[in-house]
Amino acid sequence: MSEDSAGLQPARGLLVLFALTVLVSAFLLFQVQPLISKIILPWFGGSPSVWTTAMLFFQCTLCAGYFYAHLLARRVRPERQAWVHGALLAMAAALSFFVVPDATFKPTGDEDPVSRILLLLAVSVGLPYFCLATTGPLIQYWFARSSPGASAFRLYALSNAGSFLALLSFPYLFEPHFEIGQLGALWTAGFWLFAVLCGAVVWRVRAAKPLVAMRSATPSVPSVTLSAVPGLGQRASWLALPALASLAFIATTDHVSHDVAPEPRLWIATLSLYLLTFIVCFDHPRWYRRGPAAAVTLLAIALLSGRHDIPEWLGFEVSYGLTETRWAHFATLFLICFVCHGELYRRRPDNPRFITEFYLLMSVGGACGGLFVALIATHFFADYYEWSLALVGAIGLGSAILWEVFAPPGRSTATGLLAATAAVVLAGLVIYWEDPLGLRRDDEPEYRSQRVHQARNFYGTVSVIERRYHAHPADDRRTFYSGQIIHGMQFLDPARKRLGVTYYSPGSGAGETLTYAMEKRSGLRVAIVGLGAGTLANYARETDRYDFFDINPEVFRVADRWFDNLAACRAREKRNVLGDARLKFEGLPADVRYDVIVLDAFSGDSVPVHLLTREAFALYRQHLAPSGFIVVHITNSYLNLFPVVRRQAEALGLAWRHKYQTEDMDHQIRRNHYFVMTEDRDYLARYPSVRRPIFDDQDRVIGEVDPDIPGFPLWTDSFSSVNAIELKD
Repeated sequence: MSEDSAGLQPARGLLVLFALTVLVSAFLLFQVQPLISKIILPWFGGSPSVWTTAMLFFQCTLCAGYFYAHLLARRVRPERQAWVHGALLAMAAALSFFVVPDATFKPTGDEDPVSRILLLLAVSVGLPYFCLATTGPLIQYWFARSSPGASAFRLYALSNAGSFLALLSFPYLFEPHFEIGQLGALWTAGFWLFAVLCGAVVWRVRAAKPLVAMRSATPSVPSVTLSAVPGLGQRASWLALPALASLAFIATTDHVSHDVAPEPRLWIATLSLYLLTFIVCFDHPRWYRRGPAAAVTLLAIALLSGRHDIPEWLGFEVSYGLTETRWAHFATLFLICFVCHGELYRRRPDNPRFITEFYLLMSVGGACGGLFVALIATHFFADYYEWSLALVGAIGLGSAILWEVFAPPGRSTATGLLAATAAVVLAGLVIYWEDPLGLRRDDEPEYRSQRVHQARNFYGTVSVIERRYHAHPADDRRTFYSGQIIHGMQFLDPARKRLGVTYYSPGSGAGETLTYAMEKRSGLRVAIVGLGAGTLANYARETDRYDFFDINPEVFRVADRWFDNLAACRAREKRNVLGDARLKFEGLPADVRYDVIVLDAFSGDSVPVHLLTREAFALYRQHLAPSGFIVVHITNSYLNLFPVVRRQAEALGLAWRHKYQTEDMDHQIRRNHYFVMTEDRDYLARYPSVRRPIFDDQDRVIGEVDPDIPGFPLWTDSFSSVNAIELKD
């Protein structure tokens, strides 16, 4: 046996154990993220910020785990590392039985959701996740220490492959076939397997000695330079590059979730793409080509941001549906992260002594992206400006790479000035297209438009736009926006203030149902889930009782300050109920029965899926008066919610009808679609279903749209997917 081959034996002997331990730990690390996020999502109103906050916790815990690994590797003698890490493994294994959080952590409505989520995550999964987070850098350090001629970074690529496998298997293999409790038990069993494997690794390396550096047996793996010490600039890149990638990942997840629905599958998609770039870049340097990658990334950013303006400039039209828009965002995210992680791999340390420091700084950079979004952007930005910042940062990075790659040897001033100018122009166009500062106005000759209010919090963004008409002051009005979606409007003219406009006219499904119920009963008890501008409050009489549910405290403030529908509500009793409607319904006394329950929380940018499941509708039925009405506002620009609510009506054994109302902008009535469940046969006879009409080029009705999807499955807390109900037109 040659000297070289003998030197490789320790690495070969431990390689399977190292690889299996890394694979299992990464799999568990990324199985628990969608699992626990799925559990707590309904507790906090289905907000996309649940995932953002959870990612903040996971990234910070990962950072703490890397810091522990760095200290253990640098400050503790090898023979003692085994005992320290073994004790940590034992404690984490004992606590792994509590991975499913207890229901006592459910919020009541007035707590700070961010601190509540961080607390319950720390209690339920904190130490086990911390222990899993230490595995990657420690295993690589121990591997490099015992086999310095082999590439430890390929173990990191294997780790990300395990994470990728976990994310893909959760929604398709585990989630559809196991209940939450079973998933928690399986995860705990997996953690005990990991603890045994990691304990075996610790035992094997407890007395390992650094081997003499050897010549690489493979030309693609360079010899280790033990004297190489990273400089300040190299260390700074270990922070900045993962920070930009993390910011792009979280901002894209937020951006897409608020435009569709905050379901775990969307989060899994963006996180999988983020991890995939790690896998590719850290597997081998041949996969990342700087110049082409940077150029394609800049092109993707320009096309995504200017997807509406660029085709118009070129003289043609392009229709971007939900699927196209979503995948355009996903592709851009992948490219930005690919460039960041490709550059990060290029700047990795040559000396194994700095491996743990490399991963520590990389995790700090990743956590900075999450901290910026969850703790700074959410509280200090009035809109999702971090998305635009991520794009501008990627433009700067891509332009710098192109300058390094394609600049002449002398790097002339003219070439540098040209590259800088091109970067500034592209960044300016992106800022113009994304309009993060609200500089673009929609004033027209006949009116002046002003944004009188805009705010953002954990639950999203709300704004109020006021229009003043020069020649027709009676048309002056204020419009309430939830994200980019209109959720109510009110005329400023006192004579027109109480009109039911937008989606709430007397001819809408909600208007017809409330009018009918008022004819039948002298005193109604009504629940409105989703306040908006409070337009439905205008239907109340002096004998009625109205409860208004909304999870976002900013919505109540806006309704009180900028609209007066609530203040003018004539109901003898009215309550503002702050908190998630499902949790609030769970807490209602058993004798509370509503004559009409209006669910008006699904027309916005993101759909709270947990309010549309079998378990949610069982709650509504439990608190529905005999012959009462469940009225679901299913108007949505992206999703066809009709088959979802029809299956729920069938599961409850209730009859139903639906009403599509066409647009009438002369009276400020927008197209709207309602689905009504009831046992009242007289109501169903008086108000038959009305489908959406199909018009020809001459605006003649030539047919009707059937919104149903045969065979659509019943949504439950264990299963729901928006993929089958995406609107294609």
